[in-house]
Amino acid sequence: MIGIGDEAIPASRDDSGAPGLEGLPRVDIGALETSVPSVVEAAATGPIILTRNGSDAFVLLPLDAYSRLWSQAPRPPVIDMAGPTDT
Repeated sequence: MIGIGDEAIPASRDDSGAPGLEGLPRVDIGALETSVPSVVEAAATGPIILTRNGSDAFVLLPLDAYSRLWSQAPRPPVIDMAGPTDT
């Protein structure tokens, strides 16, 4: 089948991503790297803030930095909905 450029983005397997990123679409960075290699290179070494209309809009974050952030994020307590059991 010949591609026409508007094909669906294939999702990667859920077990290949970092925690918290399950089910999110993946896009190959090749096109971005071809058009603006300096942005990709800078993002590989640390976070980059992207602005839109003069305001901060997005953060490009290396996966290892995201993983550190995710591991430090507070989690809600686990509540046992079954209640106490008689033993």
